[in-house]
Amino acid sequence: MADLENFREEFNELLDKYAACDTGCETEEEMEEDFPDYIIELKTKMLSPAKCGIYFSKKDIRKIAADCGENISLKQRDRMITDLLKSIFEPAEMERLFDTIKGQIDLRITYYDELSEAFDQSTPFLEVHKRKALALKKSLDRIYKESGGTVL
Repeated sequence: MADLENFREEFNELLDKYAACDTGCETEEEMEEDFPDYIIELKTKMLSPAKCGIYFSKKDIRKIAADCGENISLKQRDRMITDLLKSIFEPAEMERLFDTIKGQIDLRITYYDELSEAFDQSTPFLEVHKRKALALKKSLDRIYKESGGTVL
């Protein structure tokens, strides 16, 4: 019977430990506070097609990473972008990353132009996305200038 009581005490301690972790452990949001503002801004814009006019799929993010000489694993898109940005250590790498992202944006804008020519009715819809994509390109330039090419 004493063994059962010891087991119950150990079990309760284990439950208390996990219950404390639910409220006391760092969350993803708390851990992101360690990142510079430009990383959070870039992630926020790139992950939301409503903000940047483009959907960056996991495949697109991996292609951007591969073009920059990085190899990132398949995860959630926000985690993939974080991993990609954390892998940049030199200003030249950051510039190459931003140029690669701008290349992807230009490619999508070309697609939007081709679709606008082929389907005239979709032009107003595609123009909105095109403007947002161009705004993202300007944001990349601004972020690079503000950070001075510095990285984490």
